[in-house]
Amino acid sequence: MDSIHLPLVVDSNKQPLSVEKQIAVALVRLTGREIKIKAGELIGWPLTLVKNEKSGGYLIFDQTMSLMTKLQFTILQNYDRILNTIQGNKNESELLALLKSFKWHATKGYEEVTFRGLVYSDLTPILSTGSPQLPLTVIPKEASQFDLDTLIQDLNVREKIITDNITTIESVVSKVTTIVTILKGKRAEERKQIEDKYDQLLSAKNEELKQKVNQTKKNLESELSSEAKKLYEKLADIEVLIGKGEIDKEAGFVTEKDVDALNTMKSKYISEVNSTLTSIKNKYKNEIRTLVNEIRLLNQQKQKELEGINIKIKELDELLQSVVNQLNTIKRTCEEELNKLKLAYKRAPYMDEKVDVIVPFLLVKDYADRVLAIGIQMYKYRKSFFGFFKKEPNEISEDLLNFNDFISVLISKYGHNVSDNLRQLKAQVDKGFEELYDEGWNVRKRIEEYYVFL
Repeated sequence: MDSIHLPLVVDSNKQPLSVEKQIAVALVRLTGREIKIKAGELIGWPLTLVKNEKSGGYLIFDQTMSLMTKLQFTILQNYDRILNTIQGNKNESELLALLKSFKWHATKGYEEVTFRGLVYSDLTPILSTGSPQLPLTVIPKEASQFDLDTLIQDLNVREKIITDNITTIESVVSKVTTIVTILKGKRAEERKQIEDKYDQLLSAKNEELKQKVNQTKKNLESELSSEAKKLYEKLADIEVLIGKGEIDKEAGFVTEKDVDALNTMKSKYISEVNSTLTSIKNKYKNEIRTLVNEIRLLNQQKQKELEGINIKIKELDELLQSVVNQLNTIKRTCEEELNKLKLAYKRAPYMDEKVDVIVPFLLVKDYADRVLAIGIQMYKYRKSFFGFFKKEPNEISEDLLNFNDFISVLISKYGHNVSDNLRQLKAQVDKGFEELYDEGWNVRKRIEEYYVFL
């Protein structure tokens, strides 16, 4: 198929200007108000877009083989070695020490790979726009089909390496998760054994307590009832003495002091009765209290041992999370590398498997033999309300895309011998200058005014 020629200058809708206006705008932007040139050449850079079957995007290939793209890729460490060591270790403490000490996020380093002929710049914004053909000097193609096939193969190989790296990391995460899950399972079994052991002990103690309470109540009832009867029988005798004393007092046979002595004796005896009865009750309460304390200590010991197991399980969770976080850091890096690799394939509004595209540039040599170059521009048209307020030429357009890599090659490889093909369209370009002047730009209106001599 014929090559698609891209425009050198487009409007704000990305539609190409007329040929003469494209050249005029590019020359004005490049030279400003004062720079004069010895020669100016419109150069076409040949590219080939090759569709990728998987992504549907196009690989942009430099047919001049002047451009290259360098990308950096991670080199994984040997995870199989540490996994074999861990999986073969039967000592849990050593196994845990290995899991904790190993630097899971470490790498062997990074590898920089050069893809010769790969254009990484995103030309998508301009790929849908064809243009009237400019009088370009097209750079000769130096690439062969072998060069293109090699580039595609290199990209596919690198994509597979990264994909394999991601798969490896996911496999390591899975294996470490399995190892830690097994350890957690052992801790869970230990926790169940502890719970079963103490549940049995506590069940027996609670049953013993229940029986003890029933027996103690019976023993307390027997002893307390017997002792209370004897003690309160004597208290009845004292009450009789007090009553008789009060009668004698009323008769004047005894004094108030004598009656008070009897009441004091009663109070003292009641205190002794209470003390005796309380002592009996405390004796039986102490028996229960001892058993209850044994149950409390068993519960405390159970909780202490369970807490120890819970701490170990929590430490395993934290260890696993730490390992997974480290591995995910490397995985994200690999995924970013894969995304960068996939960004080499650009979306384009074409149907063909292979499309040739010519990208235009303007290359000039000025009066001081400096070489200047400019890529695709967007014309910044603004209506001028007053003709005598002319807009500065350096504001006439802006770079639509970043063509620094292209321009650097153009200046270094072709700047020493700039031919001149602008003069072929002198009449048309002069017309472009006049149109720009009428639109309010402070431009020189004849192509001769841009040359040191013509």
